[in-house]
Amino acid sequence: MDIIAHRGNKRYTPENTMAAFMSAASSGADGIELDVQWTKEGVPVVFHDEKIDRTTNGRGWLRSFTYRELREFDAGSWFHSSFLGEKIPGLEEVLGWLQDHPRLTLHLEVKKPPVDFQDHLERTFQMLRDYRMTGRTIVSTFYHPLLTYMARHSSEAGIERALLTKTPLFRGTRYAGAIQANAIHIRHSFQAVSFYPIWARAGIPVRAYRVNRAREALKCRRLNVSGIITDDPAGMVKALREPSSP
Repeated sequence: MDIIAHRGNKRYTPENTMAAFMSAASSGADGIELDVQWTKEGVPVVFHDEKIDRTTNGRGWLRSFTYRELREFDAGSWFHSSFLGEKIPGLEEVLGWLQDHPRLTLHLEVKKPPVDFQDHLERTFQMLRDYRMTGRTIVSTFYHPLLTYMARHSSEAGIERALLTKTPLFRGTRYAGAIQANAIHIRHSFQAVSFYPIWARAGIPVRAYRVNRAREALKCRRLNVSGIITDDPAGMVKALREPSSP
Protein backbone atom coordinates (compact mmCIF):
# COMPACT_ATOMS: atom_id res chain seq x y z
CA MET A 1 0.00 0.00 0.00
CA ASP A 2 1.45 3.34 -1.08
CA ILE A 3 1.94 6.22 1.32
CA ILE A 4 1.25 9.53 -0.39
CA ALA A 5 2.15 12.86 1.20
CA HIS A 6 -0.83 15.24 1.13
CA ARG A 7 0.29 18.63 -0.25
CA GLY A 8 3.76 17.47 0.69
CA ASN A 9 4.60 16.95 4.34
CA LYS A 10 1.98 19.54 5.32
CA ARG A 11 1.87 18.77 9.03
CA TYR A 12 5.48 19.92 9.43
CA THR A 13 6.08 22.25 6.49
CA PRO A 14 4.05 24.85 4.56
CA GLU A 15 1.73 22.98 2.21
CA ASN A 16 2.30 22.81 -1.53
CA THR A 17 5.81 24.27 -1.39
CA MET A 18 9.12 22.82 -2.46
CA ALA A 19 10.06 22.57 1.23
CA ALA A 20 7.00 20.36 1.77
CA PHE A 21 7.84 18.08 -1.15
CA MET A 22 11.49 17.74 -0.14
CA SER A 23 10.42 16.87 3.40
CA ALA A 24 7.96 14.29 2.05
CA ALA A 25 10.71 12.64 0.02
CA SER A 26 12.90 12.43 3.12
CA SER A 27 10.04 10.91 5.13
CA GLY A 28 9.94 7.73 3.05
CA ALA A 29 6.70 8.52 1.21
CA ASP A 30 6.01 6.72 -2.06
CA GLY A 31 4.41 9.74 -3.70
CA ILE A 32 3.42 13.35 -3.31
CA GLU A 33 -0.03 14.84 -3.75
CA LEU A 34 -0.44 18.43 -4.87
CA ASP A 35 -3.06 20.80 -6.26
CA VAL A 36 -2.86 22.46 -9.66
CA GLN A 37 -4.50 25.68 -10.80
CA TRP A 38 -3.67 28.14 -13.56
CA THR A 39 -2.49 31.73 -13.47
CA LYS A 40 -3.97 34.63 -15.39
CA GLU A 41 -1.97 33.70 -18.48
CA GLY A 42 -2.52 29.94 -18.09
CA VAL A 43 0.65 28.77 -16.35
CA PRO A 44 -0.01 25.71 -14.11
CA VAL A 45 0.98 26.42 -10.51
CA VAL A 46 0.80 24.42 -7.30
CA PHE A 47 -1.77 25.89 -4.92
CA HIS A 48 -4.87 24.69 -3.09
CA ASP A 49 -7.21 27.62 -2.41
CA GLU A 50 -8.90 29.84 -4.99
CA LYS A 51 -7.58 32.86 -3.07
CA ILE A 52 -4.00 33.30 -1.92
CA ASP A 53 -4.94 34.90 1.42
CA ARG A 54 -4.59 31.87 3.73
CA THR A 55 -1.09 30.67 2.84
CA THR A 56 0.73 33.73 1.50
CA ASN A 57 1.31 37.34 2.49
CA GLY A 58 -0.85 38.47 -0.43
CA ARG A 59 -4.56 38.83 -1.02
CA GLY A 60 -6.82 38.10 -3.96
CA TRP A 61 -7.91 35.45 -6.43
CA LEU A 62 -5.05 33.30 -7.67
CA ARG A 63 -6.27 33.46 -11.27
CA SER A 64 -6.12 37.25 -11.22
CA PHE A 65 -2.30 37.15 -10.99
CA THR A 66 0.36 36.36 -13.55
CA TYR A 67 2.98 33.75 -12.71
CA ARG A 68 5.60 36.44 -12.19
CA GLU A 69 3.31 38.33 -9.81
CA LEU A 70 2.56 35.19 -7.78
CA ARG A 71 6.26 34.50 -7.35
CA GLU A 72 6.62 37.79 -5.49
CA PHE A 73 4.53 36.54 -2.58
CA ASP A 74 5.89 34.67 0.43
CA ALA A 75 4.26 31.24 0.87
CA GLY A 76 6.17 30.00 3.91
CA SER A 77 6.27 32.43 6.82
CA TRP A 78 2.55 31.99 7.60
CA PHE A 79 3.52 28.49 8.76
CA HIS A 80 6.74 29.39 10.58
CA SER A 81 9.37 32.12 10.29
CA SER A 82 11.99 29.51 9.34
CA PHE A 83 10.19 29.10 6.01
CA LEU A 84 10.34 32.78 5.10
CA GLY A 85 10.94 33.14 1.37
CA GLU A 86 9.20 29.96 0.19
CA LYS A 87 7.48 30.60 -3.12
CA ILE A 88 4.37 29.30 -4.84
CA PRO A 89 5.91 26.68 -7.13
CA GLY A 90 5.11 26.33 -10.77
CA LEU A 91 4.22 22.78 -11.78
CA GLU A 92 7.28 22.74 -14.02
CA GLU A 93 9.54 23.38 -11.03
CA VAL A 94 8.10 20.35 -9.25
CA LEU A 95 8.43 18.17 -12.36
CA GLY A 96 12.07 19.17 -12.68
CA TRP A 97 12.70 18.24 -9.05
CA LEU A 98 10.96 14.88 -9.50
CA GLN A 99 13.55 13.91 -12.11
CA ASP A 100 15.96 13.40 -9.21
CA HIS A 101 13.38 11.36 -7.26
CA PRO A 102 12.35 8.61 -9.67
CA ARG A 103 10.70 6.42 -7.03
CA LEU A 104 8.04 9.04 -6.24
CA THR A 105 4.67 9.02 -7.96
CA LEU A 106 2.87 12.29 -8.62
CA HIS A 107 -0.74 12.63 -7.51
CA LEU A 108 -2.00 15.71 -9.26
CA GLU A 109 -5.33 17.07 -8.08
CA VAL A 110 -6.75 19.40 -10.69
CA LYS A 111 -9.00 22.05 -9.17
CA LYS A 112 -12.10 23.05 -11.14
CA PRO A 113 -10.69 24.58 -14.31
CA PRO A 114 -11.92 27.69 -16.10
CA VAL A 115 -14.54 27.34 -18.82
CA ASP A 116 -11.90 27.26 -21.55
CA PHE A 117 -9.87 24.57 -19.81
CA GLN A 118 -8.83 22.64 -22.92
CA ASP A 119 -5.77 24.78 -23.62
CA HIS A 120 -4.86 24.88 -19.94
CA LEU A 121 -5.11 21.11 -19.64
CA GLU A 122 -3.12 20.47 -22.78
CA ARG A 123 -0.37 22.77 -21.57
CA THR A 124 -0.23 20.76 -18.35
CA PHE A 125 -0.12 17.43 -20.19
CA GLN A 126 2.63 18.73 -22.45
CA MET A 127 4.73 19.45 -19.37
CA LEU A 128 4.15 15.88 -18.17
CA ARG A 129 5.24 14.59 -21.56
CA ASP A 130 8.31 16.83 -21.67
CA TYR A 131 9.44 15.51 -18.29
CA ARG A 132 8.44 11.90 -19.07
CA MET A 133 6.07 11.83 -16.13
CA THR A 134 2.91 10.43 -17.74
CA GLY A 135 3.58 6.92 -16.45
CA ARG A 136 4.21 8.20 -12.90
CA THR A 137 1.21 10.53 -12.65
CA ILE A 138 -2.32 10.03 -11.30
CA VAL A 139 -4.73 12.87 -12.05
CA SER A 140 -7.62 13.30 -9.62
CA THR A 141 -10.41 15.85 -9.45
CA PHE A 142 -13.78 16.62 -7.90
CA TYR A 143 -14.74 18.07 -11.29
CA HIS A 144 -15.64 14.75 -12.89
CA PRO A 145 -16.37 16.01 -16.45
CA LEU A 146 -12.65 16.66 -16.70
CA LEU A 147 -11.95 12.92 -16.40
CA THR A 148 -14.28 12.16 -19.29
CA TYR A 149 -12.61 14.86 -21.34
CA MET A 150 -9.19 13.39 -20.55
CA ALA A 151 -10.25 9.91 -21.63
CA ARG A 152 -11.70 11.14 -24.91
CA HIS A 153 -9.18 13.77 -25.91
CA SER A 154 -5.87 13.14 -24.19
CA SER A 155 -3.26 11.22 -26.15
CA GLU A 156 -1.71 10.04 -22.88
CA ALA A 157 -3.34 6.74 -22.02
CA GLY A 158 -0.74 6.15 -19.31
CA ILE A 159 -2.14 8.82 -17.00
CA GLU A 160 -4.44 7.25 -14.43
CA ARG A 161 -7.72 9.12 -13.90
CA ALA A 162 -9.16 9.12 -10.37
CA LEU A 163 -12.50 10.52 -9.33
CA LEU A 164 -12.41 12.35 -6.03
CA THR A 165 -15.36 12.11 -3.66
CA LYS A 166 -16.04 13.08 -0.06
CA THR A 167 -18.81 10.51 0.42
CA PRO A 168 -19.31 6.87 -0.63
CA LEU A 169 -20.75 6.08 -4.03
CA PHE A 170 -23.29 3.26 -3.81
CA ARG A 171 -22.77 2.38 -7.47
CA GLY A 172 -19.17 3.49 -7.55
CA THR A 173 -17.88 1.00 -10.10
CA ARG A 174 -20.71 1.80 -12.50
CA TYR A 175 -20.28 5.55 -12.06
CA ALA A 176 -16.51 5.34 -12.49
CA GLY A 177 -17.04 3.50 -15.76
CA ALA A 178 -19.60 6.05 -16.95
CA ILE A 179 -17.23 8.98 -16.50
CA GLN A 180 -14.23 6.90 -17.67
CA ALA A 181 -12.36 7.09 -14.36
CA ASN A 182 -10.12 4.15 -13.53
CA ALA A 183 -9.54 4.84 -9.81
CA ILE A 184 -11.47 6.18 -6.82
CA HIS A 185 -10.05 8.56 -4.21
CA ILE A 186 -12.32 8.99 -1.20
CA ARG A 187 -12.19 10.70 2.17
CA HIS A 188 -11.59 8.10 4.86
CA SER A 189 -14.61 7.67 7.14
CA PHE A 190 -16.55 5.02 8.99
CA GLN A 191 -19.10 4.94 6.16
CA ALA A 192 -16.48 4.72 3.41
CA VAL A 193 -14.69 1.72 4.92
CA SER A 194 -17.34 -0.80 3.84
CA PHE A 195 -16.91 0.22 0.20
CA TYR A 196 -13.13 -0.28 -0.01
CA PRO A 197 -13.14 -4.08 -0.52
CA ILE A 198 -16.06 -3.92 -2.97
CA TRP A 199 -14.22 -1.56 -5.26
CA ALA A 200 -10.92 -3.39 -4.80
CA ARG A 201 -12.54 -6.69 -5.80
CA ALA A 202 -13.82 -4.97 -8.94
CA GLY A 203 -10.22 -4.15 -9.86
CA ILE A 204 -10.49 -0.42 -9.21
CA PRO A 205 -7.59 1.14 -7.28
CA VAL A 206 -8.92 2.78 -4.13
CA ARG A 207 -6.97 5.47 -2.27
CA ALA A 208 -8.22 6.96 0.97
CA TYR A 209 -7.36 10.49 2.00
CA ARG A 210 -7.20 12.06 5.47
CA VAL A 211 -5.63 8.92 6.89
CA ASN A 212 -3.46 10.28 9.71
CA ARG A 213 -3.63 7.66 12.46
CA ALA A 214 -1.83 4.35 12.65
CA ARG A 215 -4.99 2.32 13.29
CA GLU A 216 -6.67 3.90 10.24
CA ALA A 217 -3.71 3.07 8.03
CA LEU A 218 -3.60 -0.53 9.25
CA LYS A 219 -7.31 -0.92 8.58
CA CYS A 220 -6.90 0.45 5.06
CA ARG A 221 -4.17 -2.09 4.42
CA ARG A 222 -6.35 -4.94 5.64
CA LEU A 223 -9.10 -3.82 3.25
CA ASN A 224 -6.78 -3.81 0.20
CA VAL A 225 -6.68 -0.06 -0.26
CA SER A 226 -4.07 0.81 -2.90
CA GLY A 227 -2.79 3.90 -1.13
CA ILE A 228 -3.38 6.37 1.66
CA ILE A 229 -3.05 10.13 1.29
CA THR A 230 -1.80 11.50 4.58
CA ASP A 231 -0.64 14.67 6.32
CA ASP A 232 1.93 12.61 8.25
CA PRO A 233 3.87 10.37 5.86
CA ALA A 234 6.68 9.68 8.34
CA GLY A 235 4.16 8.54 10.94
CA MET A 236 2.48 6.25 8.44
CA VAL A 237 5.84 4.79 7.36
CA LYS A 238 6.57 4.02 11.00
CA ALA A 239 3.15 2.44 11.55
CA LEU A 240 3.16 0.32 8.42
CA ARG A 241 6.76 -0.56 7.69
CA GLU A 242 8.94 -0.35 10.76
CA PRO A 243 9.17 -3.44 13.01
CA SER A 244 7.19 -3.24 16.22
CA SER A 245 9.09 -2.99 19.46
CA PRO A 246 9.11 -6.20 21.52
